[in-house]
Parts: sequence; C-alpha cells; structure tokens
Amino acid sequence: MIMPVRTLLRIAPILSVLAGCSSPDPQMPPNKAVASGPQRTADTVSRSERALPSRYVLTDTTDWGNPLEEGTRAILRRGVTSIDTVDLGFGVAAVGQDSLVFLPVRTDTVALMTDMGPSYESSRTDHVLWTPVRRRELSDFLPFFDADRSSPTISRNSVIYYWGIARRKPTNRLYAMRYEFRTARLDSLFLNREDALETDYRYHLGLPQIDGNKISFDGVILDDPTWRVIRQEPPPN
Repeated sequence: MIMPVRTLLRIAPILSVLAGCSSPDPQMPPNKAVASGPQRTADTVSRSERALPSRYVLTDTTDWGNPLEEGTRAILRRGVTSIDTVDLGFGVAAVGQDSLVFLPVRTDTVALMTDMGPSYESSRTDHVLWTPVRRRELSDFLPFFDADRSSPTISRNSVIYYWGIARRKPTNRLYAMRYEFRTARLDSLFLNREDALETDYRYHLGLPQIDGNKISFDGVILDDPTWRVIRQEPPPN
C-alpha cells in the first residue's frame, strides 16, 4: 500500500536569486522519508516551443549527439547576450520573472577521428535554474534529483515533477516528486518501487504524464488535488 505524506515548505524568498520567484531551497523534514509528489506532464505543448519571457530568444538551432543519445540544441539569448546552449528536447521553462530552467548541452573540445574526418561529441549536462544574477544546478537543491535519471518535466504553472531517487544498495527507492518554484512547496510520495537503474538510458523512468487532474508515474496514477494514488496500472513495456 502506498502511503502519502504531504510536506508543505515555506522558505523565505531570496530576492537576489529569483526575481518574482520564491527561494528554491526545499529542506526535507528530519527523520521522515520523502513522500508525496504528483506531476503535471505535458501541460507543455511542444517543450521546445514554450513561450519565453520578453527579450529572451532561441537562435542558431543545430543537431548534437554521442553514441548514447542525440537531439537538437539552440543558443538561448537575452537581448544580444548569449546565456547558454540548451537542449530543445527539454526546452526552456519560465518559472518566475526572469527565472528560467533549461538543460545545457556541452561539446567536447577534443575531436574523435573518423573516416569522414574529426568529429566532436556533445552531451546534456545538469538542469539549471538561471536568473540574470545567479545560476544553480537543480541537483544542488532539489531532494533526490538526478540529472540523468529523474526525467523531469515542468508545467506551465512553474511546477517541476520528477522521479526522486533515494540511493541505496542493491536497489534505489523511487518517489514521485513535485516542487513549486514560486511558492517553494515540495511534495513527494514513495511509489512502493525500487530499481537498480543499471542502464545508461536517460528515460528508463518515463516522463511523468499529465491528463487533467491525473498524473502518471509509469502507471501509478495520482490525483493532483488530493495527492493520493487512485489507480495503479502495469508500467509500459
């Protein structure tokens, strides 16, 4: 039986860090397992086509890749200033006034020699919360967030949903996690599931899916308003 626990965290805003967005530093309660967390999946349309705040644009679209994965990237700019090269599969999400979340792409500086000449591999790094005055990796402040495994998605109302991964041997405990950037509220739910995660595939844990008020973590269906499990289906093959 999956037991929900709700944690409401109110954290004083750090105005110098987030303009129009509360402090992003959730703190888990002592001696309690992480607990409940629904998800609003693609209440995103095409994630690479999210509306950006004024003055922000994506330009210079190119492909990137390595032996494990590939995708499309673009340069995120604020006016004439380049901010970063970002993965368009994840896109750029506005989570506050001048506060963005994106997934940078980095290219190796050392070329691999191939029959067709030198080749440079590129890879996604760690998801970033960016403002004009500061940038932070999400794994630095979101509990149990793993850039390679958590499969995060962000809704239009500035909420990130992701798989929480509590590392342990021989398997890892999995949680459904939700964090609201603008209110600094964190919810989590142990999914009564463990996984060794012995794979290099980034989306072994599927993106949380949103259908109205229902949120699915690989077949575990949560009711968003009550934050309870309402149905459990077999995970997709």
